[in-house]
Order: sequence, then structure tokens, then C-alpha cells
Amino acid sequence: MKTSSISIIYSFVLLIASIQFGYANDLKLPDLGTPSDSSLSPVKEKEIRDSIVNQIYQYNLVISDPIISDYIEQLGFKLAANSENPQAPFDFFMVNENVVNASTYPGGLIIIFSGLFLRTETESELAGVMAHEIAHATQRHMSRYYANAKKNIIPTILGLVGTALAAQMSDSPDAPIAVMAASSALLQQNAINFTRAHEYEADRVGINTLIRSNYNPLGMAGFFEKLMREKPIDERYHMPEYLRTHPLSINRVSEAKNRAQSVESKEFTESELYPFVKERIRLFSKNSDLDPAVYYRKRYKGESTTKITNAEMYGYALASYMSQDYKTAYEVIKKVKVTDRTSLIISILEANILSGIDWHQSRSKFNQLIRFYPDSPIVIEPYIQLLQKSKNFENKKQARALARKLVDLYPDNANYYGLLAIANQNVGRSVEANEALAMKEHTIHNNYKSVRILKNILKNDLDYYQRARIESKITEYENLITDRERNYEESQELPNSKK
Repeated sequence: MKTSSISIIYSFVLLIASIQFGYANDLKLPDLGTPSDSSLSPVKEKEIRDSIVNQIYQYNLVISDPIISDYIEQLGFKLAANSENPQAPFDFFMVNENVVNASTYPGGLIIIFSGLFLRTETESELAGVMAHEIAHATQRHMSRYYANAKKNIIPTILGLVGTALAAQMSDSPDAPIAVMAASSALLQQNAINFTRAHEYEADRVGINTLIRSNYNPLGMAGFFEKLMREKPIDERYHMPEYLRTHPLSINRVSEAKNRAQSVESKEFTESELYPFVKERIRLFSKNSDLDPAVYYRKRYKGESTTKITNAEMYGYALASYMSQDYKTAYEVIKKVKVTDRTSLIISILEANILSGIDWHQSRSKFNQLIRFYPDSPIVIEPYIQLLQKSKNFENKKQARALARKLVDLYPDNANYYGLLAIANQNVGRSVEANEALAMKEHTIHNNYKSVRILKNILKNDLDYYQRARIESKITEYENLITDRERNYEESQELPNSKK
């Protein structure tokens, strides 16, 4: 029961948070005006964006694998740099759910679902979806909708999250149905959002972004056409999430194809990393039907080696490593053809595999990589993980130094504060460990919880500088606590206080 409940909860919380639903042909379309008309203030945009970021971290929905997140960010920022507003702020997250969807939020927040990545067949298809979402952001579609909404959507979103969590913990089989019914009513109530005109505009602007980024503009139209072909008969309940949240039509797909085909023929480039990252996502995403070791073993044994791609062999080596079959993993990874673009991630996996065969050889491999890529998070993070497994105190100290370097290089990455907290704890620095946890909560906009952690730290025997640093942070973060956050946290504490 809990599995289906979580699935329903997840789908509807993020679906409603995006407010990307409704068919415009049933509505009287408003005049779109210009992107700046009737849009939210930057302060309000940030409030909504921060609330959504808080939710996806709070419920552990973000894929934190450094190679996946780095790839999505690099692709996203490449497209954003060639968008109609390259100065606009953007953040890109990969959400761990086998759902074919993508979402845009005020403040330049773009969320890609792992199921959508797996459904694409080329990098141009993936880039097409992301360019479409970036266009929604640069044209301020979401911001203008929120600004014109008669009711504040944030309490609705958070209220639904609370209902969903109650359903998750409930033993009643009717709980998920109740959440679904409430969500369905809300869907109908907010059906005025992404109008057909918004979607056409995002297609047009997104295709221009694809062309400037040197991707095949047919990638967007091709992916949309593929979803249209797969649309089942009972579209009310079984159509893909992307079709529910981004209404497609034959005419819209045709227009996108015509616009893309009108571009002068040129050579389009795609990254060699795309299929390798896709195999990582296949292994890290939620897919109950996939046994990684069996899946790749069948592919590897059932096909001639000429039909097995380098990326699939990489996936097989990764799956074997994850199942602790280090011998097979090492044999397979040595057969993967290395190119300039893929050599780093292949070397990182080889170093990880060696950790199960010869720890010192693995460390030597990581030391070589760190000399060539001293600031690369995709090298530093797995090296920290390796060093933390050692019983040697000096290795643990080195892991702490690398974790501190990561948060210095990427102060907005919440996951790195979690790594630093563990690294501090492993060397007996509990005060710094809790301070890192407080920083993590602050980074995901949980300032109430961050302040609570910091105040608990003050109960320890601190030196003058430690106490001054902690008190300064408390003063700073207390001013950032929103009424919404305070009310939510206090409501969570109330039942515990009565025990």
C-alpha cells in the first residue's frame, strides 16, 4: 500500500506545484502581452522557488549523483546561455522518479524527471525538452500565471504535501484515493495555466535556443511526436505525465517540425557523454521492474559484442560494481573504448571498482585524477567516499579537507554540506559536524531548522571564536525564517511537546 501511496503522493505534489495543466481549447485565451506584463516580483519568485527546492530536498527526490547532476547543469546552462535572456538565473535539478515529465517554476527553476531522460533517444531530444522549459522561464509564463492567480498557491501546495504525508503514514487504503480526489479537484480549478498560446510560444523560442546551441531542432518536435504516437485510447487516466502538463496537438507538433525543418542544413553536435549518463540514470532511478545485474548480463551475453555500445558496457560495469561483483566490473570496464570526452567518467568508475579489489591501487588512481582535475566535484566526491572507508585517521583528515574544499567551491550545493558533516564527525569534530548540518538546512531554505541546530550547538563548551561564529549565523538566519516555515515547523513540534 505504501509504495502506491508514495507514487501517487509524489506525482501529484510535483504536478500541482508546477501548475502546468489544462487544455486551452476549452478556455477563452487571454492576451499574453509581453514577458514583463503582470509578472511576480523577484522577491515573490524567490519565495516560490525556494519553497519548491525545499520540498524536493525534504522528501529526498533529488538525484545527487555528481556525474548526473553535473551533466544536467552543464547542458542546462549551455542552453540558457543561448536563450533569449542569458542573464536570467537558472537552476536545474534531476528528480528521481520514473515519470516522463519536466517542470518550470518562477525564478528559473527547471526540474527534469529521470523517466523523461530515459525516454529520450538522443541528446537533441533531451535538449529540446529543456529548451522548451527554459523558454517558459524566459517568457515568464509561470511568473505571470502566479501573479494573476486569485489565490496564493503556496499554501495549497504545502497543504497538499501535508495531506499526502498523512496518507503515506495511514494504514487506510482510502488515503491515497482521498489525496487523488483532492488533487483532481485542484487540477480542474487551476486549468487556466499553460494555455495553448504559451506552449506554441515556448516551442518557437525553444527551437531558436536549440539552433543557437548547435543541437538538432528536430529533437524537440521528434520527441513530442513520439509521445503523441504513444498516447493511449483512455487519455483521461493513462496518458504520459508530459501530455497532461504540456497539452500537445497534431497541429502543434506539425508546426514545430515545419519550423525546425526550415532551418538551413548544418552539422549539429551531440555530447558523447549523453548515452553514458543515461545508463547511470537507468541504474540510479526508481524502476522496480529492472534488476540491473540481470538486465546488463542479458544484454551482454545475448548480443554480439559489435551490437553492445560503449555506454551499455559502461552500464554493465557500473551495475556489476554496485552488486559488488568487482571482478566482472573490472573486466568489462577495461573493454570500454575511451574517448577524450568520456575518459574521465570511465577512469572514475575504474577507480571505484578497484576499491573492491585493491584499496591502495584505487587511492593511487584517485590521486592521479585529482592532480589533473583538482576542482572537479565528480572526482572529489567519490574520492571522499573512498577515504572515509579507511580506518586510517590521516585518510579521514584528508577526506575532511576535500569536503571543505567542495563547500568552498560550491557553497550552494546542499549535498556537499552533508558530506562535510560526515567527514567532520569521522575525525571527532562534532561541533563542526552539526554546523555543517545547519548549513545544509540553510541552503535548502530550512532556516528555522538551521537555527534550531545552531542553538543546540551553543550548549556545548565552545571557544570565543566558535561561539561568535555560531551566534552571528543565528542572527542572520533568524531574519530569513518565513511565517510559512515557522508555522509548519511549530506544528510538527507541537505533537512531540505533548508526549
